[in-house]
Amino acid sequence: MKTILKRNILLRLLLLLFAVSANAQDIKPKEAVKLFVRIEDGIGSGSVDKFSNYFSQRNYLSFTNGAAGYYSANQSYYVIKDFLSVNQPISFKITNMVTETATPFAAGTLKYISKGIRTTATVFISLQLIDNQWRISQITIN
Repeated sequence: MKTILKRNILLRLLLLLFAVSANAQDIKPKEAVKLFVRIEDGIGSGSVDKFSNYFSQRNYLSFTNGAAGYYSANQSYYVIKDFLSVNQPISFKITNMVTETATPFAAGTLKYISKGIRTTATVFISLQLIDNQWRISQITIN
């Protein structure tokens, strides 16, 4: 009788543990979506401050102006800020987003003015989980 009771308790604990774990995994994609929305808002308005706290320590950046490489979080802030000050955003809209993966990514269209000419570029953003928080690992604007 005691073994049946122990098994029953153990089974219930395991089920509870799996339920909590599944719930935690459901939260991660939602957090990624929130970060993508924040990035969309920041790039669209030319305000890097809206998402700069989410840079990882090493980010890959690549832009139409030829700037490409790995940058620290601080460098990433200034490289993107410089790009967006020269290429003034009109709008940025994420058109594709995949968050149900270990490395969520999104792609969208950036409309901006460069040297008085309206231009369109494709933006690709990817995230990685660092210390249980989503961080930006790559931004490409082509």
